[in-house]
Amino acid sequence: MSPMRSVQLVEADATPADESARRPSWLRRHARWAVVVGVVLVALVVGVQSASARGDRARLAALATVPGVLNPLDGSLEVAWRLDFAHSTAIWSGPADGVLVSGAAQPGGFVLLGTDVATGSSLWTRPVTPDPGPSAWAWCLSVGTGADAVAVCTAGTNSGLWEVTAPDRVLWVVEPRTGRVLAQRSLPMTAQIAAQGDRLLVARPADDERWQVQATDPVTGVAAWTFTSEPVAGGAHVLDSPQLTPVQGGAILVVPGHMWSIDTTGHARASLSDDVATWWSGLRAGAVMGFGGLGQGEYRSTVVLADGTRYTSSEDEIDVSPDDGSSPETLFTTDRADDGSLVARSAVDGTVVWRSAVAPTTGVLLHGRLYLGTPHALVALDAASGREVWHRATDHPITQLSTDGHYLVATDGSWQVDAYALRDGARAWSDDLRRVLGTDSLGTVGFYGATRFLLAALPDGTVVALR
Repeated sequence: MSPMRSVQLVEADATPADESARRPSWLRRHARWAVVVGVVLVALVVGVQSASARGDRARLAALATVPGVLNPLDGSLEVAWRLDFAHSTAIWSGPADGVLVSGAAQPGGFVLLGTDVATGSSLWTRPVTPDPGPSAWAWCLSVGTGADAVAVCTAGTNSGLWEVTAPDRVLWVVEPRTGRVLAQRSLPMTAQIAAQGDRLLVARPADDERWQVQATDPVTGVAAWTFTSEPVAGGAHVLDSPQLTPVQGGAILVVPGHMWSIDTTGHARASLSDDVATWWSGLRAGAVMGFGGLGQGEYRSTVVLADGTRYTSSEDEIDVSPDDGSSPETLFTTDRADDGSLVARSAVDGTVVWRSAVAPTTGVLLHGRLYLGTPHALVALDAASGREVWHRATDHPITQLSTDGHYLVATDGSWQVDAYALRDGARAWSDDLRRVLGTDSLGTVGFYGATRFLLAALPDGTVVALR
């Protein structure tokens, strides 16, 4: 007989002892910490995204103060507003406190008009006196920035008699948001005006031999400084019209046979006698360039640096705009003796810093990077070294270039407008102005004027702002 064994009976549906004692899963045991970690990670992601968004907004806000930078674009173009021929000159001087101010002769007299630069809507119309006449022209400048800006408008008429009588012309200083006339004074017909920060520059003869530039408060007329030239050959006559051009860090005054480069305190950085046909324009960092003929279609270039140092070259200026002011001690030119290749020079002493085989037609300087349009490509170079960052071939010339801070926007003056990524030059989008404008008739298109819009001029003189 086999020995008896004790047997433990287990019900079929009973929970085994080892399963009932099984520990909760790791996730359940650490659920509280998992939730905490998840919340922290989400907060970090949101924080990074928020900081990035704030940084992007700050970057775009800073860019908005750079002349020539476009309003943000979203991948296609549409009409923002239109200005008829009579008021279209307002685009050149740009808005004062967000208002384009222009002037035109109307049947009831001469009026100034304020146009909202964002919408194109008319804000006010202001009749002014004296009436310069039915064939009068008008020009308005924005002087100052933000809410402190005023519009300085002048008008005159080329009746054919002014060359003999040399009549004065009127200057109106206008509060741009309301059209209220803050001040009114007169200038000789041939006097030239320009804006320099919050000051109005006025150039005119000081006497029969010397020229004068005065920087004044546009409203009160009080002078901050006055520059008076040395006597010049041929004298200074009220019928002569000087060239007065703002440049980076100052202004240049040009009369036949002479040029003065003047800083922002009224002191001459350079005084230069030259050929009567020489034309002068501003470069970067207070430098200026003059072009004079040598005969047989040849001409020479003269560069005068901010400290008055002068040298001659075979180079031409290049339009770098927008220019955010980075790489402040470098000048950019193109060398016509080397197929228009790019040259970077020191603004301190004029020495060549680097050269590039790229032969640009236009350029943009942004955050130390030089973006260049050529007949066949879009190229990005490091502005300090000339090193190529990227190169993007294009199927049409790039003759004008701008940016909204996200894209490089390019046109060759025809119907097509293209946008390229700043990072690598990849084409982001393209648009056809025939679709946008609803017409096959186009005068010119480009980034001219100072409105932060791409502008199209129609054959009838209407200017259309595109966004």
